[in-house]
Amino acid sequence: MTRSPYPVPPRGVLLVHGAWHTGHAWDGVAAGLRARGVTVAVAELHRGSLAADKAAAETALDQLSGGGPAVACGHSYGGAVITGLPPHKVGHLVYLAAMMPDRGETALGLLAGAPPTDLRSSMIAGPAGTTTIDPEAAGRLFHAQLDTGERARYTARLVPQTMAPGHQPTTDAAWHHRPSTYVVCTEDRVVHPDLQRRFATRATRAVTWHSDHGAFASHEDETIDLLHSLATASHLAPAR
Repeated sequence: MTRSPYPVPPRGVLLVHGAWHTGHAWDGVAAGLRARGVTVAVAELHRGSLAADKAAAETALDQLSGGGPAVACGHSYGGAVITGLPPHKVGHLVYLAAMMPDRGETALGLLAGAPPTDLRSSMIAGPAGTTTIDPEAAGRLFHAQLDTGERARYTARLVPQTMAPGHQPTTDAAWHHRPSTYVVCTEDRVVHPDLQRRFATRATRAVTWHSDHGAFASHEDETIDLLHSLATASHLAPAR
């Protein structure tokens, strides 16, 4: 019988994508974690409201098996989603260039209060309160550190985004109850690094990567390493 390399089964990892993206953004990270024996669930958002997106993430979370409460990682808007997860179901929260709202705060309100980035000028209004990202700008906006071919592969999967969830306030903040890691991406053109540094003061710990917004792609190995280390930790530090 082959003995597991871990004293207990790894915790599962939940991956939550950001605005205009789909779960395919996590394909590389998910494959890397699974290759290391970690169970992964990928939430699919775009459900029309923040509450519905949180419900979709919780449904994906409930599909995980592992050695304890899961590690939940949110990218960009996905940070607002993981913030609303039930704390007893989460062992650690990871915010990857992500929104990290407190109770009563909204994602778009937090962006509006930060220094401007290239995001607003790259958005194109669509029908029924949706927006898309200008195809000519999308690669530089999200994936400036990838080569042209890789940029095209990721941006081809962008979808329209309903803006309503960005205006809806957070009703509870799991990071008050569970430990968290914030990854500050210093070359981000979507969520200003100054805003990320503000969020990082809310987290239990912070790390800094010289990454563009799409760190799951440009820093795929680092993302896998971080999530794997949390999933296989013998214990997780308590929240501050």
